[in-house]
Amino acid sequence: MHRIEARFRESFSYWRIELPREDVENRRRGKIVEAGWTIWYLFGSDDSGEYLDYYSSHRMTNDSHVRIHEDGRVESLESLDGMRRTSADPDENARLENEFWEHNERVSRLLEEKGFGLQGDEHGSAIVNRGLLQSRESNRRLRRLDEKDAG
Repeated sequence: MHRIEARFRESFSYWRIELPREDVENRRRGKIVEAGWTIWYLFGSDDSGEYLDYYSSHRMTNDSHVRIHEDGRVESLESLDGMRRTSADPDENARLENEFWEHNERVSRLLEEKGFGLQGDEHGSAIVNRGLLQSRESNRRLRRLDEKDAG
């Protein structure tokens, strides 16, 4: 487990963010809301041994979804796409938009199933970003609220 902790610590060393000792010892899931970050994490095991999965969100970077294996290997998992490709061709642009939302809606469901969903105690930027990116409908709702505030 020390390699998992070390890899996690390396990833967030600039902000001095570490996994809570009790959560590591008890292999307990949790969430860190600190220094602008919201980081959901859980412990698990598979055929290769124990691992830590975490999903991190900060307004200054793209979200990351990572698995750290007990041997120190780091595996990137799917995360929400923060930007969508566009095209001047209307048909191509529609296809790109559909691919973007299909990906983000699928990843959002996966995050919910893992217990990495929003509960309201996350950093404000994580709440807004997730709302904008998790589905077409959530994006539309937030845009309508913004339009009401501006009008």
